[in-house]
Amino acid sequence: MHKPIKAYNITISDDNTVDIDMYGEVVAKHPVDWWTGEKINGNYIALDEFLEDLKEIEDKPNINIHINSVGGDFYAGIAIYNRLKTLKGNITTINDGLAASAASIIFQAGNTRKMHAGSNLMLHGVSGLLYDYYNIEQLKSIIKQFTAHNNAAIGVYAERSGKTKEECKHLLIGETWLTGEEAVNAGLADEVIESTPVQMTLTSDARFVISNGVMLPTNQMAYIPQNIPIMYMETPVPKVQQNKNNQIKTGGKKNMDMKTVEELKAAFPTLVAQIEQAAMEQGKAAERERLQGIEMIENSVADKEMLKNAKYGETPLTAEQLAFYVIQEEAKIKDMALQNLRNAGKDTEDVQATPNNGNEYQPNDENNIITLINQTMETVNKALGNVK
Repeated sequence: MHKPIKAYNITISDDNTVDIDMYGEVVAKHPVDWWTGEKINGNYIALDEFLEDLKEIEDKPNINIHINSVGGDFYAGIAIYNRLKTLKGNITTINDGLAASAASIIFQAGNTRKMHAGSNLMLHGVSGLLYDYYNIEQLKSIIKQFTAHNNAAIGVYAERSGKTKEECKHLLIGETWLTGEEAVNAGLADEVIESTPVQMTLTSDARFVISNGVMLPTNQMAYIPQNIPIMYMETPVPKVQQNKNNQIKTGGKKNMDMKTVEELKAAFPTLVAQIEQAAMEQGKAAERERLQGIEMIENSVADKEMLKNAKYGETPLTAEQLAFYVIQEEAKIKDMALQNLRNAGKDTEDVQATPNNGNEYQPNDENNIITLINQTMETVNKALGNVK
């Protein structure tokens, strides 16, 4: 499997300036496939990876951080914020489209915080997924933890806005969405910069928001602003034709030289996002179907190691392929057993019974008993293929 592309890019412009693009979901560690251990492809800003890469440029006088993120892990965002605050150079954070949840914390690390006019800053209280059974004391403990998390976030917003913690508490009630000017007025940004309009759309199932061509999951959001336009899959897209020189002709107007996926994505971000989303859903559905098929026959598979490899090995199998291999293995075992029986028959053809001379045989005769036992064991061993 190829190495996943990181959701942030660090570019050293010159000896004094570094640009960092943080486009993705904030996580403590890069998610991995639970059966292969390989990193999962996706737009993940992993705390451990980011802090390690940050060491290489932490002494630069000027660091510009462009953010386009739905947020994610709260304490990963806090850790990145605290680390950026310790750097000696001048930190400038720029909200390129969306700085939500944990990403809104990272945005506050800038000595100068810049918002595009159409950018969105989203703040909310922490939340968590609960399952299983809980008693009152356990629920009280969870509430206490959530309260501590919220107080930590309020502390950051109060520190950067110049307001008291009490004044900032209302920001975490539900969700607070702020545009560029609103963020400046709230003290959570320093200036609004002129720029091309921010392109932001929402998929028709509301599972993803596409901000400047980057697909971000909305599962971190309890509320989605009504002003984000919905991108329907049936929305007409430009006609795309490719000539022999690998050029893309759109709408009969002009040719664009398209040689890489990145160039296609830059030209048609919405179209590529639709294709990627459809491919992701198809892949998930196919994998579920494959595993469900295997589970239907797994009780009839005696070789559990074969079953495990079929599900999660380097070369996964379908239920049909697994059944075929099981039949092959069973046929081999039956052939081997049949051959052993045939060999046992040949080995015992010349075996003669020990003559009984009537009264001459004495059961208490030790030599006769030993001889009989040895002959019997020899016959058994031959029948079993001399297995010891």
